[in-house]
Amino acid sequence: MIRILEDLRAGTKGQPLKSVLFEVGELSEIRPEELEEFLKENADFEFEIEEKKAKVKCKCGYEGMAEIIDAEDSDVVFMCSKCGDIPEVISGDCVKISNVELKQ
Repeated sequence: MIRILEDLRAGTKGQPLKSVLFEVGELSEIRPEELEEFLKENADFEFEIEEKKAKVKCKCGYEGMAEIIDAEDSDVVFMCSKCGDIPEVISGDCVKISNVELKQ
């Protein structure tokens, strides 16, 4: 998770941060609670975390939300809601920095 802060600092060229909005996909390896705990201990800026639903596309033709079977630790097990196969993830499998406000 330190990589998230490093990428954030690099993207803002080290300018002081006021607030950051993070989007955590439900199929991400990082759970929103883990990111919140990490940021409380390591961030010197305000932050908000939003969980985003994942979208998948299956070879059976289904496109929509994944059916999550298990989401413990960093492993998320999911399948196609229609046929039970393992679909391709379209979105919702990563952590995104969606809004950054710099200190004036």
